[in-house]
Amino acid sequence: MEKLTISPIKQIIVVLISLGIITSFVGQWSTAGAQDQEMNLIGQQNKWEPYAAAILSQNNTDLNLVVITDNNGKLWNRIFLPTQINSTTNKSQILNLDYASRSFFGNATFFAEIRGKNNSNMLWSSFLNNTKGVLSNGTFTLPNHILNQPIEFRLYAATNGPGEHILHVKKASIMIH
Repeated sequence: MEKLTISPIKQIIVVLISLGIITSFVGQWSTAGAQDQEMNLIGQQNKWEPYAAAILSQNNTDLNLVVITDNNGKLWNRIFLPTQINSTTNKSQILNLDYASRSFFGNATFFAEIRGKNNSNMLWSSFLNNTKGVLSNGTFTLPNHILNQPIEFRLYAATNGPGEHILHVKKASIMIH
């Protein structure tokens, strides 16, 4: 059997071609991955704030809105996050929420909302189910007119009388295209 020998120059060419092919594939994978990003709304870099009878607790993995009220009137208890979703495409973004909500007594309406810079114009809103404390997933398509401008993301436990309520959020992220 004859031994096949390849000159050093051919060996270098084969290695360079192989590296070129590998680099091309890696470049395509990283480009595909760079097109979609996930914006975590819960992480410590995001400072949520409470409003009305809302009590807020937040860490890197959980966000809690607790409401304990004896008020007989309507209260718009909420936590809110001033933010901005930047995207170069005109595609709608996807909001993914893993949450549990529960009213221990009284009634609350749970919902998510996005308002514009001056907070008077509602850009998007959706009710959240009362999950009776069971973790649930909600996936929502956000309109593209919320992009590239200052917005306020809000989570509500609106009440119309005394009660105790909790909205626990395990995941809140926006898929940015």
